[in-house]
Amino acid sequence: MKSKPFSAQTLENWLATSTGIVMRGGSVKRARIGSAPVESFIAYNAGGTKKIWACDATTIRDVTSPASPTVPPAASVSGQTSGYYSYVNFTTSGDSYVVAVNGTDFLQLYSTTFDWSAVNGLATYRLNFDTQTVNYVSGQTITGGTSGATATVVKSIDNGATGSLYIQSITGTFQDNETVTGSIAGSAKADIPAGVVQISAAITGLATSRLSHVWLYRNRLFFIEGGTMRAKYLGVDSVTGALGSLNLSGIFQRGGSLLFGATWSLDAGDGIDDKCVFITTEGEAAIFEGSNPAGATAAEWNLVGRYDLTAPMGKRGIMRAGGDLIVATTEGLVPISAAINKDAAALSLAAISRNIEPDWKREAAARLSLPWEIIKWPDMNYAIVSLPVTALGQSPWSFVVNLETGAWCKFVGWETRCLELHDSRLFFGTNDGLVMEGEINGNDNGLPIYYTYVGNPDHMKSLGALKTVHQARPTFLSATPYSSQISFSVNYSVSLPPAPVAADGGTADLWDSGQWDVMLWDQPAPTPSIGGGQWLSIGKTGYVMQPQLQITGFLNQRPVTEFVQLDVTFEIGGIVV
Repeated sequence: MKSKPFSAQTLENWLATSTGIVMRGGSVKRARIGSAPVESFIAYNAGGTKKIWACDATTIRDVTSPASPTVPPAASVSGQTSGYYSYVNFTTSGDSYVVAVNGTDFLQLYSTTFDWSAVNGLATYRLNFDTQTVNYVSGQTITGGTSGATATVVKSIDNGATGSLYIQSITGTFQDNETVTGSIAGSAKADIPAGVVQISAAITGLATSRLSHVWLYRNRLFFIEGGTMRAKYLGVDSVTGALGSLNLSGIFQRGGSLLFGATWSLDAGDGIDDKCVFITTEGEAAIFEGSNPAGATAAEWNLVGRYDLTAPMGKRGIMRAGGDLIVATTEGLVPISAAINKDAAALSLAAISRNIEPDWKREAAARLSLPWEIIKWPDMNYAIVSLPVTALGQSPWSFVVNLETGAWCKFVGWETRCLELHDSRLFFGTNDGLVMEGEINGNDNGLPIYYTYVGNPDHMKSLGALKTVHQARPTFLSATPYSSQISFSVNYSVSLPPAPVAADGGTADLWDSGQWDVMLWDQPAPTPSIGGGQWLSIGKTGYVMQPQLQITGFLNQRPVTEFVQLDVTFEIGGIVV
């Protein structure tokens, strides 16, 4: 007997492949940024430099290489009022940046450090200080004791002896380690990292604290003005300058406000057929084409159409797949291309998540209070959808889809408040302030992983006949230890036995953790292993059979085990007259 390909009633911690199902890897705690939830990540990748920050409601912290997984690293930015960021990496002719906005705080621009923001048409520089003896106040003028430079304080972030001043109207250049005094109160020494330049340019036209989402289209930065139907944009190849404005309030019909925007590329690249997509909180999508939003002709900027989706699950719940743009909505994971041809009521039929529609809609209703996110991981050939824990009693798990076959499963045990793929490594943040790395070993931060497969009901080619399964023999391809348990449920009533005991933990070790020349460098290639070499006794009788496989994982290395086949012997009962 062999289950229908890509079909199961339950598939937990098994990832479906084109030949079987494989055990997922575990997770390791990489950092703690505090006790508040990790609400989002920001990642930077340019010129060989790769960094990742974790954000809570008040701080942004560098977790690229934390000194300790339990002690929070120093804040790169503090005094924030929201931790839910949208960001892009953007390389101009001058430098490479990461641009991040959250809708309530100044725009953050990073090149060598988070060194400035832009607000109210003036450059706002972040001047760090240490050895403070007197607290500063906002609104006053500060003066550098050595340089004579002056500036106006917009905001003071005080962390005791250290902190930051957001300053405007700068004259002169402040120097590192000079004493900076306030005209009303305040005294400390300037702490300016090497290479940081005080910016004189600015983003003008709107306070950047109003910008809630950012994306790239045709080499321009586009933004959403939070809570409105207006989008903003900068000039080509620029991170400063005057913001242009697009008022889309006359296009949409169901109210709400703009939530996010994205680029839809019909040829899976960045070319002349790219479309600019704007999506509202109510699930309406407006699609534009052209390269100049300020242009007066249709060739420069043209509305292609307005289409209906259902309510999106979050502004980071989008994914590019080939030439399409996939959006997480309450109805499922929907391609933008389907919205053009189908009514919103029929979009679930075209959803990529069609096979798990009841599960998706149930979780969307239960976890709607926090935004969902999607991360595509090409190296692992899957995409993962975060399901934030929003109430006591909710299980921590995520939806996962095979990018090649479209088969779905659940990763149980990962509390994915937010997700990020950085340097080909998967990170997720939790509600209690932890930064975790996934697919890194064979246990979940010291806890076992329970792998459960329950096949779909099978009449075994004898509809309506009573049958007895006598024996079963599983076939695995494996290079790591495992101890499997095979059982059956009958007549549509699933009953799983207690999980089996975990196999021996193995001898391989995590890179950069074990002792050199002591731990094993690598593990052998998978070889066929037939269920202990013996048939397993089952002895289950019923009209409909469901095979079940359970493994308890607790390895110190990532498991390499694939379940590829199940052979059974069974007997069909006769009719006694």
